[in-house]
Amino acid sequence: MKIRAGAGQFAGSRNWEDNLAAVGRLTQTAADNGVQMIGFHELASTIYPPFSKDPALFKLAEPDNGASVTAAREIARRNKVLMVFPFYENEDGRYYNSAVVIAPDGEVLMKYRKSHVPDSIGLLPGATERDLFGPGDQGFPTVQTPFGVRLGVIICYDRNMPESARCSALNGAEILYVPVTTISRLRPWWELLLRARAVENMMFVCAPSRVGIDKGGAPGAVYIGESLIVDPTGEIIAHAGAEAEELVWADLDLDLMRKQRETWGFFKERRPELYTPITRGNA
Repeated sequence: MKIRAGAGQFAGSRNWEDNLAAVGRLTQTAADNGVQMIGFHELASTIYPPFSKDPALFKLAEPDNGASVTAAREIARRNKVLMVFPFYENEDGRYYNSAVVIAPDGEVLMKYRKSHVPDSIGLLPGATERDLFGPGDQGFPTVQTPFGVRLGVIICYDRNMPESARCSALNGAEILYVPVTTISRLRPWWELLLRARAVENMMFVCAPSRVGIDKGGAPGAVYIGESLIVDPTGEIIAHAGAEAEELVWADLDLDLMRKQRETWGFFKERRPELYTPITRGNA
């Protein structure tokens, strides 16, 4: 059995309607080409905000039934495509970097909140994610899709923690979407970490990545794009460019992936009783 999965990238805007217009264009292209599921980059509802402590940035957040999520649900329904739609969430004054999984009929199947919110001043001077988002509180949920495959989601910095993808895989995920925003300074690790997560968990990894310069975003912040789809052996089977709005897709061979899980045996050979250091507090 094969599933055609896609990853869409575009430059963000403070105006949610501009972003949803891009989501609409790319989803229509996906549907026209037989893509059954599509995902978009981190915070697709808006700009990537954490290069400033501007209080006005909180106004870009919305509830999970807000304008951009509602529009994304309609786009998914109209095109009969499953969608992973990341957005900036405001739940009663608590803020999260979130994503919803939307079924082809427009219903929300699952929500995920970014679990690891970095104090990333050292990596991205001026970035202050912890000032704008709280850490996720839902663990690593997965959802059964209408296509007979289980889907998980983690977001951007989560990919640096191998436990995030592993927990998603142990919760049943066979396809993992990893919406990302990143800059050229971090390019050396971009493919490496995604390929590692795919190999060690014997899963497909789809990583939509913001591209270009956000309209109304941080001056001088250029995002690398290069959205990727990686197969369970670590091979890149789809790769977008670094400059423009784009959709890439690939046919994911689920039978091959499941056979690989049986023959490679990474899960059945685990020794959880030896892994207690993972669950200890930070030193």
